[in-house]
Amino acid sequence: MIPDKLKARMTKDREMTTVTLRVPVDVVNSLKTLAPLKGMSGYPALLKAYVSEGLRRDEAAHLLVLPRGWRTPCAVEGLIPS
Repeated sequence: MIPDKLKARMTKDREMTTVTLRVPVDVVNSLKTLAPLKGMSGYPALLKAYVSEGLRRDEAAHLLVLPRGWRTPCAVEGLIPS
């Protein structure tokens, strides 16, 4: 069963907000280099993907309650202890 919070994240018409970050120039340059190699339209899309990936991983590790014996995808990949 998919939690309601996760279902809400799957919709494309979610409310958005603007966030301003101070990021080192070398990090932005790395994002600009990697974005096209990963098939992204630009570095902001890659940055959002990295934020989403980390958020999903941490939510899975700390917030999701799975049935007994199930492991999170992060545990399966060895990213967190199972």
